[in-house]
Amino acid sequence: MKLANHYIRLREQYPHIAEQQPHLVHLDELAAVLGCTHRNVVLLLKKMQSEAWLDWLPKRGRGQKSALTFYKPAEDLILSIAQDLVERKDLRGALEQLNVSSPEGSLRDSFHRWLTGYFGYSSEMQGSKRFDTLRFPLTQALLSLDPATTNFRTEAHLVHQLFDPLVRYNRLTQTIEPHIAHAWEVNEARTVWTFHLRKGIQFHHGRELTAADVKYTFERLKRLAAGALYSWVHRQIDTVEAVDPITVSIRLSEPCELLLQYAGTNRASIVPAELCEELGDRFALAPVGTGPFKLTHLDASMCVLDAFPAYFQGRAHLDRVELWHIPDMQVQDSERTLESFQIIHNYRLPDEASETWQQVQQPGSTCRFLTFNLLKQGPLSDPALRGAVCAALNRRKLLERIGGDAIYTADSFIGHGHGSMAPEAEPLAYETARIRALLKRSAYDGQRLTLCTITHYEPDALHVQALLQEAGFAVELKLLSVEEFKSEQRLYADLLLFSIMLDNDAELRLIDLYKSMQRHLEPAVKAKVSALMEEALHEPSSNRRSALLQAIEAHLTAKQVLHFLYFKRLKTIYHESVKGISLDALDWVQFKNIWFKP
Repeated sequence: MKLANHYIRLREQYPHIAEQQPHLVHLDELAAVLGCTHRNVVLLLKKMQSEAWLDWLPKRGRGQKSALTFYKPAEDLILSIAQDLVERKDLRGALEQLNVSSPEGSLRDSFHRWLTGYFGYSSEMQGSKRFDTLRFPLTQALLSLDPATTNFRTEAHLVHQLFDPLVRYNRLTQTIEPHIAHAWEVNEARTVWTFHLRKGIQFHHGRELTAADVKYTFERLKRLAAGALYSWVHRQIDTVEAVDPITVSIRLSEPCELLLQYAGTNRASIVPAELCEELGDRFALAPVGTGPFKLTHLDASMCVLDAFPAYFQGRAHLDRVELWHIPDMQVQDSERTLESFQIIHNYRLPDEASETWQQVQQPGSTCRFLTFNLLKQGPLSDPALRGAVCAALNRRKLLERIGGDAIYTADSFIGHGHGSMAPEAEPLAYETARIRALLKRSAYDGQRLTLCTITHYEPDALHVQALLQEAGFAVELKLLSVEEFKSEQRLYADLLLFSIMLDNDAELRLIDLYKSMQRHLEPAVKAKVSALMEEALHEPSSNRRSALLQAIEAHLTAKQVLHFLYFKRLKTIYHESVKGISLDALDWVQFKNIWFKP
């Protein structure tokens, strides 16, 4: 590689000289370019000549110029070096090589097209066994794989591969099923839940899971609960007791009918007590669970998961899953992409590929919506003006600007209009000119409004900002990190752009959302929402809980506090050679069940 870098430096010194065109040059000049002695220059040139990269014809005599002819374009060699680094699992080195050697985008585009072909399914014989690998690209860096501290969908999906909770939700039957716990019961007052654990479940580092790990997991979650997802559940947990090595008892301060659902979330995945204590914050990037895959490598470039042979529900068919972090990867050739990936999320299937490819599309799983900060004094204290904001955010216009075939208008989190495309899903679809006229007659006098969201939602926020500005509102955008958005910083804004993932944990997520929204609701609305939530948490009937959650939604929309924007449905397409496709709680392909037919 050093020789190649010397050649690249030499070739880039003479960009005006075409390949196969002799050029006369002094040896002193070449020594200055390569930063070495005459003797070493001669050795390097001979080695490059043996590689057929160039031709060098030295001339005798001091001060004589020698003939130098380049044959190998520097771009080809740079690409070859980058490809070799990828083969050695050094993606960061490959990208650094491209950035240093070739600042132009065309070569990076060529590299990314090649890299696309490197992904997908591969199989090789290792002795008498077949070793199957699946490679995925990731555009988002992995910040944490600790179930207690994940914030993003990709991280949550990987936690699902690495860890197991006490129970799991079955999407088809809409029931909670045994998992680490094979049985459970609740007392008559519905304040004490007892879980009976399976024997022989192994952590990835070889130790058997016990009730002490379950106790530690829930107590750790309670310590870390401040501002975290579902933190309100832990405020209702009084004690967690390991009755014996395979029995755990959770005592609540009051009934919480969503405890069992919470016990089946990724957040409540069971962790090994001694490793969590030993590693502390480092556990986030060195996680150890009981799941079908174990983490064997993680850095800024790549995450490697290997099948865990001792998994209590059977070994995965795949031997390895590699996830490569490529933040700026662009899919440029649909045919090539389909051939190399075999499985793709959120990809539009070309008509000509429909015979050999299949797709699975789930109901809307992510909902973007807008809410108002009623604690901040300003023009939006007027419900009529909030109505004008909602009218300006024409959902059909928004969808046209966002684009894509997996985006649908939203008019409810869980109601019958969920993801509707019907005209009635747009109750205030006024023309921009009419909204401007309404603003002129209102008390709004051009005051600047602040729209706040997290950095990941900037593209959506820019579309919202543009629609409001077109209608006559003065809007500035404020972007915060996830942690900043959870804090009091968002309460300085007028408008808040939120997103909610409506997966198997929809009831938990909605309660979590409404508890978060209470921080910026006016007292009367806050009291109403709080009363309905408390009733829902004490209600054993799922149908009745659903009705109560819809009542909260109806109250917020009637008060012009909540405005729905759109749903994004996750679509998974896969080649007919891929077998065992199933979707987990987050609508991602479950790696454990995938296998390939040669």
